Amino acid sequence: MSASRETGSTAEFLQHLVDERVLSREGAERAVQAQTSTNHPIDVILTELGLLREDELVARMAEYLERPKLARLPALNLELVGSAGLHLLDRYAVVPLWVEDEALHLCVCDPFVHEGIDALAFHFDRSPILHIAARSTIAAHLKDARASYEGEKEEGPASEPFAETDDIERLRDIAREAPVVRLVSKIISEAADRGATDIHIEPQEDHVRIRIRLDGILLPIETAPRAMLAGLVTRIKIMAQLNIAERRLPQDGRMRVAVRGQNIDLRVSVVPSAHGESIVLRLLDRSRVKLELASLGFDHDTRQRLTSMVHSANGIMLITGPTGSGKTTSLYALLKERNAEDTKIFTVEDPIEYKLPGVTQLQVEPAIDLNFATALRSVLRQDPDVILVGEIRDRETAEIAIRAALTGHLVLSTLHTNNAASAFTRLRDIGIDSYLLGATIRGVLSQRLLRQQCQHCHGSGAAQTGTCIKCDGKGYSGRTVAYELLSVSKRISDLVNGGAHEDTIQEVAAEEGMIALREHARSLVQMEVTTEEEITRVIDLGGS
Repeated sequence: MSASRETGSTAEFLQHLVDERVLSREGAERAVQAQTSTNHPIDVILTELGLLREDELVARMAEYLERPKLARLPALNLELVGSAGLHLLDRYAVVPLWVEDEALHLCVCDPFVHEGIDALAFHFDRSPILHIAARSTIAAHLKDARASYEGEKEEGPASEPFAETDDIERLRDIAREAPVVRLVSKIISEAADRGATDIHIEPQEDHVRIRIRLDGILLPIETAPRAMLAGLVTRIKIMAQLNIAERRLPQDGRMRVAVRGQNIDLRVSVVPSAHGESIVLRLLDRSRVKLELASLGFDHDTRQRLTSMVHSANGIMLITGPTGSGKTTSLYALLKERNAEDTKIFTVEDPIEYKLPGVTQLQVEPAIDLNFATALRSVLRQDPDVILVGEIRDRETAEIAIRAALTGHLVLSTLHTNNAASAFTRLRDIGIDSYLLGATIRGVLSQRLLRQQCQHCHGSGAAQTGTCIKCDGKGYSGRTVAYELLSVSKRISDLVNGGAHEDTIQEVAAEEGMIALREHARSLVQMEVTTEEEITRVIDLGGS
């Protein structure tokens, strides 16, 4: 007997909820759109979107179908479970309860997915009679069934990678369970709401530690049971379109989620570790980033000098600093200064962090041999005026960038160096001749990000007592930039051409008015923007 004649459809149930004024028309439309785009069960959609609580949803389904609801399931019927097969039951979140004459009593959480119900009805040659329970209740019951039937708990995440089709499908089903879906959504939402830049999901020996990086500092926000690791990892891999069967090699991907109606892009890195796969999500929330030089913390004089450099007809403009120092954001802000109807701008990035209107952006793909150098060669044939190269990593990329600068293009890029003058040393070390550097580089900006003192509680004592609602009693809220800007004058160009040491270049730049990074950081302390402890944490005050 087909269950579809009894249970109707998802659309009919949603209309019933609207008619009963349990759900708004807009809420029903959101649910339909979400199910169309994700293919998740309707019970997961309704609870995940916060449209209905899980217990209320169970009650409404039971009322609509005139079927009993179960808060707890009866004792395991291992004979029925073994006959049906755990893979099928996991996949459709359905449990055979008992057989009565010509009827098969089943417990389901989504009675509108008819495939599993019909498959069990056919297998047992009985007409299905449905009971309704929460997905979490069924998941817990099936977990107990697996432990009893197989004689052991599910394999831990540090075991061998799943290879069999049934195991892969089981992983997919675990990832779609409501607790896993809800936890992933909660983690991302909290990180986005608090303005975090990264989420760290770290497997430990007996639990999963979840932390966010806020203003450069890692803060714990959640602890998950060890048993949820496989589901967390698999769900994130599915969302990022990664290979869920591969657990031995690192993987990188991207995904987009909606938080409070705002789309947020996330860069995903998965790396195997001793206790399972570790995940880091980089949040790229364009709505929170103001790509304005003033908003980033640059003073008026520096903004004018940067604007002058980025409007050069040709040459190279470099931004240096360690990972997480805001280099890419500053690059985008400079591009925005140059972006105009009469200017062709191309970017070559890994990855593309923010989409810029009016700018043609190219993502490198090393897997298909589309690296920075290859992509840059192709871009030069597109008649650009300005080119952004995400990072100069090797001699080949540097040589093409210099060739572009010499042939009338302006090139913006980044390097990993400690200060502005060491950019010349770094490029020499990868094989670039000094005379080419002096002829092409227009300026080097070296920067760091420092936490700002919370203006809400600074000086009030609320930070010390932990009562400030703005900074949670940490004393810091938001970040600003500390920097040094080296303009390549004729004198400095001659020094670079002659192969001068970076210390000499730094000294001459200081004579010409450059304020060193450490001195600018100290001035921020004097202005009470940040603290001595903060700049000591971020910057080597004894170095150059």
